[in-house]
Amino acid sequence: MDVRAVILVGGARSEDSEQLAGIPIGLLDVLGEPILQRVINRLDHFGVSSIAVVSHVPASAAALARGSVRPGIRWTDAVNGNFWRSAEASFNDMAQSGTELVMVIRLGAYAELDYEEVVQFHLDKHARVTSVCDRSGAPIDTFVISASRRNDAAFLFRHELQQVRGACELYPFEGYINPLQDARDLRVLALDGFAGVAHIPPCGREIKPGVWIADGARVHRTARLLAPCFVGACAKIRAASLLTRGSVAEHHAQVDCGTIVENSTILPATVVGAGLDAVQSVIGLRHVWNLRRSVEVEISDRQFVGALRSAPVRMVGSAAQMAALFTKSVGQVLLGRKAAPQPELHEAVCRPAEALTKAEVTEDGLHASEFLSARRYGNE
Repeated sequence: MDVRAVILVGGARSEDSEQLAGIPIGLLDVLGEPILQRVINRLDHFGVSSIAVVSHVPASAAALARGSVRPGIRWTDAVNGNFWRSAEASFNDMAQSGTELVMVIRLGAYAELDYEEVVQFHLDKHARVTSVCDRSGAPIDTFVISASRRNDAAFLFRHELQQVRGACELYPFEGYINPLQDARDLRVLALDGFAGVAHIPPCGREIKPGVWIADGARVHRTARLLAPCFVGACAKIRAASLLTRGSVAEHHAQVDCGTIVENSTILPATVVGAGLDAVQSVIGLRHVWNLRRSVEVEISDRQFVGALRSAPVRMVGSAAQMAALFTKSVGQVLLGRKAAPQPELHEAVCRPAEALTKAEVTEDGLHASEFLSARRYGNE
């Protein structure tokens, strides 16, 4: 039987749910692989022949969105409010190409469904539309639709998956579900992956029990990794730093010298400054989501939290710095001025970091140090 799937990224009921700093949580990595790609892998495992993705993400997340899945997946960027219309068009394209069943999955919640069993349930019930629901009977925005029932599909999309046109069979699912509503759910998914509750193994080699490192990751010999923890591809864990209690540093993340990451997730391409204590948080996209206080704080000071620039941008920045330094040196020679004296090594080492001499204050009057604590005296 020809079964295909349409995955919807977007369409959340609330603007503040299912995203972090405007980025859908389904596009973010968990233990080395995007959640969207893990859903695609699961569909492949159960023999779904073709997959299309319809996304509604901000322009700033477009590159992240397309980079979150393997090449070859048909991708549609819905613009100008045409998200549900684009979803309907993707369904019609599959129906016209001869498929028999289409699965519609809106990537809000992450559910580890046995898709073969769901399809068999749909066929046994001779259903037009089958909706998957959780233990309480609440739908999780996953449907099986007979390709010949285009009117039923159109009605479903035009009502944003909230209403069906006719009779609809309910498939009760009692397996693993994570709602992925906020940063806390993202952390829970990572911890469930470590514990084996969710079938999302870390994408790396296990160098010792409970410690995984992906290809290209660099860990300083004085850094400590305490199980369970995960270091993603091309991430850097610098000297005297510590990852512990289920902490995750995703791909290209950087943890600077002497920083402790405890029960936290560092999102991809995030740079965490030196001498900090990051505890029970999700950090990235220049934000800190502190789970203990249930507070989100935007950090503008790159001494605390920064973003890794792409290679071309870094090259241009380095070239500009070299040109400025050369121009300054030539000017000093021509004007007969002496260069400013450089501090002695001992003085430079003992001088407190700039991040310790000023506090970042949010619009709510909260200090960033309440969420990222800076230590003044080494790794204490």
